[in-house]
Order: sequence, then structure tokens, then C-alpha cells
Amino acid sequence: MECVYKRPEALSAFPSMFCPGCHHAILIKLIAEVIDEMGIRERSVLCSPIGCGGMTVLSANFDTVFSLHGRVPSTGAAIKMLNPESVVMCYQGDGDAAAIGTAETIHVARRGDPVTVIFVNNGVFGMTGGQVAPTSRLNDWTITSKKGNPYRPIHLPEMLATLEEPDYIARCAVNKPKNIIQAKKAIRHAFERQLEGKYSFIEVLSACVTTTGVKAENSPEFIDQIIASDFPLGEFKRDGKQV
Repeated sequence: MECVYKRPEALSAFPSMFCPGCHHAILIKLIAEVIDEMGIRERSVLCSPIGCGGMTVLSANFDTVFSLHGRVPSTGAAIKMLNPESVVMCYQGDGDAAAIGTAETIHVARRGDPVTVIFVNNGVFGMTGGQVAPTSRLNDWTITSKKGNPYRPIHLPEMLATLEEPDYIARCAVNKPKNIIQAKKAIRHAFERQLEGKYSFIEVLSACVTTTGVKAENSPEFIDQIIASDFPLGEFKRDGKQV
């Protein structure tokens, strides 16, 4: 019988540690598929954060390294400098990239270090219980903003797109087949540009189905609401030019 589908070689057989309905699991599978299709597994390095994203090391069947909280881009940049032939992906959550690691996020992008940052935004500090985050929307309820978040969220792609050195910046989602297809295209383009010595940043919207009260079966519609209200999908910079 002809095999029509199999687990990507770059995806380990270890059972997923992500909560049912979490979009992290979809995203790491897309990354593994792209790595296989490009034939770069032996060169790939995943820099993993503190937080939910740290569990990606259990799903990656290629080299991984843990970073200090917020220091993922700096760690990835160092690996790339020491081993220029490597394909480095800096995998981060919003607490990592947009809070404690904001300086690293900005300055690795400012320098244009040739790494690929994949930033998963679920709008809360998920692993520690769902506290308000820099990416939480205005008036969002969280366990630390029970009267509604009084602050507007940070938009990292739009901010980083104002810098000169970043080559490719996009915001994607993996809540529906159409968006999953586009996210995979964005990941592949970012890896291809890294092979040309360029920096890329991809934000991926995700739903925390454990701490926000959103049920797994309702998470696709929840992401649609986030897209419509505050976080439009699309490319903000391509081939070094603002879109």
C-alpha cells in the first residue's frame, strides 16, 4: 500500500506535551515539515525558551538548546556566528520575546543577525497561569487584570519593520487550513532567506486554551476575533522592503 503521509523525520516520536487545542503543536509540526522538505535537518538548531515554548525540545528530532529567559535571539545569534552553516530558529513566546527579552528581540533585529525568530503570541503568560502580558489586548480579562487590561498591546512585527536590517517580517496564524498553508510558506521563506544571510521574524497567533477560558473547539474563532480586532495577518517586510 502506498504511503500518503508519515511523521516528518524532523519531528520526534515523543508524545506532545502541549495542552489539547494548543497551537504550539501545529506550529512545531509545520517547522519539522519545512526542515524535511529543505533537507536541512542535520544543520538545524532550535533555540528554545523558558515557558510553554520550551517543550518544543521534546518534539524536535534535531539539535536543540535551552536559553535563559528572554535571551533566545542572543543565543541563536551566537550559535550562528560560531557555526555559520547552521540553520538557527529562535522559538519564543510573548512573555519571552515581548517582556523580559525585549532588548534581545530589538537588537538582534537591529543588527540583522542571520537567524529566524518564530514568536508565538497567545496574549498571556501561559505556563505561569495566564497573567496579563505585553501582548494582551486592551480590556482583556486575565487572572491579573480582572477588571480588564488597561493597556494597549505591543505589536512587534510592525515595530521591527521600521528597522533597516530585518529582511522578512510577517504575522501568521495556524487556526484554519488557509492560514496554516500561509504560515508554512512564511516559515520556508524565512529559512531560505537565512541561507542567504538574512534575518527574519514571524509572529504566530495562538490561543491558550488552559488559562483564558477559551475552549479548544472555539479557539479557531477566537483567533479570528484577535486578527480582526488588533493583530492583522500579513507581511510587513519582504526582501528588506516594507510591504
